[in-house]
Amino acid sequence: MRILLVQPAPFEGGRIGLENVLWLSEPAALTAVAAMIGDEHEVRILDMRLEEADQLPRVLATFRPELVGVTCMTTDAYQAQAILHCARSTLGGGVFTVLGGHHPTLCPEEHDLPEIDAIVLGEGEDTFRELVLHLSEGGDRERLDHIDGLAFRRGQERVTTAKRSQARQLDEFPAPARHLLGDYRSEYFFASAAGMVSIQTSRGCAFDCNFCAIWEFYERKVRFLSAKGIADRMEESEEKFVFFLDDNFLTRPQRLVELCDEIERRKIKKYWLIQGRTDFVVENPELVRRMRDCGLMMVLSGYETNDEGTLDALRKDNTRANNLAAAAMLNDLSIMTTGIFMAHPDFEPEDFDALYAAINEMKITIPLVVIHMPLPGTQSYRENRDQLLTEDARMFDLLHAVTPTRLPRAEFYQHYARWNDATMSATDRSLSWRFLARRPRMILALRRGLKTFAKRRDILRATLRDPETYLRDEEQILHDRPLSRSSSRQTDLVAS
Repeated sequence: MRILLVQPAPFEGGRIGLENVLWLSEPAALTAVAAMIGDEHEVRILDMRLEEADQLPRVLATFRPELVGVTCMTTDAYQAQAILHCARSTLGGGVFTVLGGHHPTLCPEEHDLPEIDAIVLGEGEDTFRELVLHLSEGGDRERLDHIDGLAFRRGQERVTTAKRSQARQLDEFPAPARHLLGDYRSEYFFASAAGMVSIQTSRGCAFDCNFCAIWEFYERKVRFLSAKGIADRMEESEEKFVFFLDDNFLTRPQRLVELCDEIERRKIKKYWLIQGRTDFVVENPELVRRMRDCGLMMVLSGYETNDEGTLDALRKDNTRANNLAAAAMLNDLSIMTTGIFMAHPDFEPEDFDALYAAINEMKITIPLVVIHMPLPGTQSYRENRDQLLTEDARMFDLLHAVTPTRLPRAEFYQHYARWNDATMSATDRSLSWRFLARRPRMILALRRGLKTFAKRRDILRATLRDPETYLRDEEQILHDRPLSRSSSRQTDLVAS
C-alpha cells in the first residue's frame, strides 16, 4: 500500500501562535505509527508545518496514496479535517482516510464527517497496524469491528469498536521511523537549540490537574521507556540536542539515576531538554545536579501562577514555595528555565502586574504567559462549558480568552500583550555572565541556532505585543459565529 502520513500546520496563515517560532518538534506520532507497519508498504511523511500549502495537493496527485492518515491536537483540528477533505476531493472514494490524536480521541463527535473514514481512539500504533493489514489484504473498509480503538463509518452510521488496551510496555514498541523525516530532521528546534531529535520516554501523568487532559487520554496510567531504551534512542540519533516529549519527565528518580548511569557509561555527549514539575526539582537536588552534568540544559515547567489559592483551584498539587525554590536552584545550576504562567480572564490590572513581577523575581529564562481556558476534553471544560463564548477549535490556542473577561476585552488584551516586554528582565537576569560562564560548551553549541531564533523571536514579539492582534483574530469567530464548532473547516489549505 501507498500510505501518506500528514502533520497539519497548527493554524491558518496569518494567525498568531507559538509553534514554529519558539519550538518545532518532530511529528513523533507519525514516526511511531509508521514504524509499526513494516517495509512492505510505501510510506511517506509530509510535515505541513514546513511546507507551502500547495505541496499537499501536489503530493496527493503524484504519490496517489491509498491511505492518508493525519494526527491533530485541538488548534489544528480544522486543518487536519481540511487535509482529509483535500485527499478525498483529489483521489475520490478509493482513498481511505484516517484521523488520530488527542483531539479526535477526546472529542470524536467533532470529526464525524463524510471525508473521514475512521478515527483512531487512544494510542495509535497497534490500531493503525491492524487497520493497514486489514485494508492491504483486501478487507472490507466498512467491516472493521474486529479492530479495537476505532470509530469508523458504515454507510451513514458511525460505529465505535472496543477500547484499545494500553497495557503494552513502551520498550516493546519499535523505535520510531525517523528515517522517513528525511530533510525535515534538520528543521526541528527549541529556541536556539537547532537540529533537535524528539523522543517520548513515557506516556500518561500521575497528576490530575483540572485544566489538562493528558491523564484522561491515558486513563490515569503512566508507562515508561526504560533507561536503556532512552539511551539507545539518544545514541542512535545524530542530532546534538534532544527534546524529551514526556508531559512530566521528572518522575521515578531511580529511572533517572539509571539513565545517568547509561549516559556516563556510553559517553553520550548531547544536550537535552525536558518538561517536569518544580516539586521534583526541589525534592531531588543532587539528582538534578547529576542530570545537568549528563547534559540537561533546560526544564520546561508549568508554574501556572504566583498565587497559592489559584494553584489549589487548578488541582496542581504544588506550591508557590516550590516554584520559587526550583527556579532559584535551576538558575544556580545554569539550567535554563522555560516557565508557563496563566493570565486568567478575571484578572484586573494589578493581577497582571503581580504575575509579571513574580516572573521577574524567579528569573525565568524563557517565560511564556498564556491565557487560562477550559480546554476540550478536560474536567474544566465540562464544568465551564456554559461559560464559553465559542467552541471553535482555533480559539483554544492559549492565546485568546474563550470565556468572558472581567475587564473590557480591549483592555484585557492591552494588559496581556505587555507580558513580553514586562518579563524581559527575567531573561536578562537569568542569563547572567555567571550563568553563561559555567557552561561554555553548551553556549557554543547553541550559537548555530541563535541568530535564526533571534529573528523568529523578534517577529513573534512584534505580533504578540500588539493588543489588536488578538482582537483581529477573534473578531469574526467570537462576534459573528458564537458557539460554532465548524466555523472554518474549509481553510486556505483546501482553497490552494
